[in-house]
Amino acid sequence: MRKLLQGISLLMLVLTVLLPLLYLFDMVSESAMKTNILIVTVLWFVITPLWARREKETTTGNP
Repeated sequence: MRKLLQGISLLMLVLTVLLPLLYLFDMVSESAMKTNILIVTVLWFVITPLWARREKETTTGNP
């Protein structure tokens, strides 16, 4: 599950870079780019904390 979430998170980051490039080359409209970047950003902020949580430490810290 963690690997799947990491893959989705990476895809969202790639899309945040790809969408403006598509707009630059007139492949998407400005409103479509803005809407999709908003959606991708929200998804990234929702998904990333799910896999980025620290694992619980099993040691007490004593040597």
